[in-house]
Parts: sequence; structure tokens; C-alpha cells
Amino acid sequence: MSELMAACGVLCSGCPAYRAQQRGAAHQRRTAAAWRRIYRLREMPSAISCAGCQAPDNEVFHTCRRCRARRCCLRHGFASCAECGTRPCARLEKAQSAWDAVPALADRLTAPDFELYVRPYCGHRERLEAAGRPR
Repeated sequence: MSELMAACGVLCSGCPAYRAQQRGAAHQRRTAAAWRRIYRLREMPSAISCAGCQAPDNEVFHTCRRCRARRCCLRHGFASCAECGTRPCARLEKAQSAWDAVPALADRLTAPDFELYVRPYCGHRERLEAAGRPR
């Protein structure tokens, strides 16, 4: 699977919700249980599914539907905020700030839990910056 990045730099293709329906109900149940344990999210396993930031609202995880950075990218035809020259951007900062504390979870999780349920949300700022650099 090729890497797919969200508007804010999160690695969609590494997120356990990405294409979770195709991975099956057992994957959705494991993810819902892990997210409850790690993030205190109370999601029904059937709600764990997302087609990535560029997908229509009905195919995106419910928390991503409200993301103003995502909506702005969709409105402007950008794959991510890396394509936009507006800096600073309050929409992008709000979207990215939601993930800033996530790397600290490494101290309280097993290595497999961190890799599966946290790693895709780490390095979002650097990933987005690297994507915006001329090649």
C-alpha cells in the first residue's frame, strides 16, 4: 500500500481506521478496544473506518469530517496543506496541535501498541513540511 497523508500530515495509510472495513470486523474490534484503552475513545467497532482525508464525508472517520484543514484542502483542490503557501494557518495549527502530545504515549504503551495505534500520528509536522519542499 502506498503512503497516504492527511491534510495535516498524519499518515492516513498507517492509521488503523484506514480501510478498516476491508480489514474486517475483528480488526475493527481490536482497534476500538485499543483506542478505548489508549485514547479513552468510546467508538463502536463498526464506526472504525476511514477512506482517508480526501474521501467524501460519508467515508471519513467522524472526527475527521469536522477538520477545518481538511475542508480547506478539499475546497482548494489540495491533497494536503503542504500544497498551500499560507503560513501561519490557524486551521492547520489546530489540526496539527491535536496530535502534538501523541508521541509521549510511548512511555506508557507496549512497543506493538505504539507502532499500531500511535506511530501514524507522530511526525505529522515534519512529514507535512517535507512534502511541501521543492524536489
